[in-house]
Amino acid sequence: MGLFDGYDGRSEEGSSAHLSKVLRCPVILVVDASATSRSAGALVKGFKTFDEETQVLGVIFNRISGKRHLEMVEDSISGLDLVSLGGIPKKMDIALESRHLGLVPAREVDNTARYEGIRALVEDDLDLDLMLEIASNAPRWEDVRQSPLDRMGHFRLGLAKDDSFNFYYQDNLDILRALGADIVEFSPTTGDLPAADGYYFGGGYPELHLDELAANGPMKEALHEKVREGVPAYAECGGMMYLCRSVKGQDGLSRDMTGVFDATVEMTPRLQALGYVEATCVNDCVLSPAGGTVRGHVFHYSRVASHSGQRFSYRLSKDKGIDGAEDGFIKNNALASYLHLHFGSNLEFAQGFAATCLGQRG
Repeated sequence: MGLFDGYDGRSEEGSSAHLSKVLRCPVILVVDASATSRSAGALVKGFKTFDEETQVLGVIFNRISGKRHLEMVEDSISGLDLVSLGGIPKKMDIALESRHLGLVPAREVDNTARYEGIRALVEDDLDLDLMLEIASNAPRWEDVRQSPLDRMGHFRLGLAKDDSFNFYYQDNLDILRALGADIVEFSPTTGDLPAADGYYFGGGYPELHLDELAANGPMKEALHEKVREGVPAYAECGGMMYLCRSVKGQDGLSRDMTGVFDATVEMTPRLQALGYVEATCVNDCVLSPAGGTVRGHVFHYSRVASHSGQRFSYRLSKDKGIDGAEDGFIKNNALASYLHLHFGSNLEFAQGFAATCLGQRG
């Protein structure tokens, strides 16, 4: 995502530029300068003048092929009211590995050598003193207040955390802890379902571990029984896939999942949805009564191939859900959605989840 990329193509909302205005802080632009010289100046000028309320005060040029190349791209911005902080050489051995949903998670690879290589390049090739000087232009925030979160009571929350499920907004976990959650991590791939007052299944890469997930019958059976009993279960994206009846992998083979929802999912070679969305509850769910709204993002290559008779909780602001704008399977106190929501956009959703979990304690 670039500096001005946010909710849509018309608004700055949700973009890094928007955030810089909220914080009243300057921006240092990072520009891929590979295979370009004077054209880099045109690109930087476009970013500088596109929205003059965004304070673009400096530039870092990336993927520089040598001293002469850096001189040329720096000359290209000489007439603009900003400064160059230097250039990072083109070195493929510091590139971080990626796959279809972005970077390979840190838990799967040791990037220590790459990080050390990046650190050395930054120290050697960038003007860090100038960077700190630019940063000092941001005003001091004297009146910083945290949103009050009253502890609602103690409850035990099972958090799916392994190589299959590991994407969570840290803010969401911090908010739930502030409300009283004692978070207990477990592995749906290889472990057992812990005793808990509610369960949270985040995103990740279940499609890479379908055989192991399918083979863990006791986990699937235990979760299915908990949902039948009314224990809260909230699942996002990869977690939603796991709560469906089956998932067809890139190899064309289907594996049985938990079957909490009578729906089938299949992986596709193409991106199915990406972007920020707002969700409105049209039916009560474990997080909120009908009428509540929350924001988040969607990013997935899978699609729901069938969903016989399933009820939906959400209507999304864009057609990026399970079925067009419809999203969020609901059953008893279970909710499974493609939406990665951020509780900070509406704390009542976190409070609703906490209240339902607390209801399990009697």
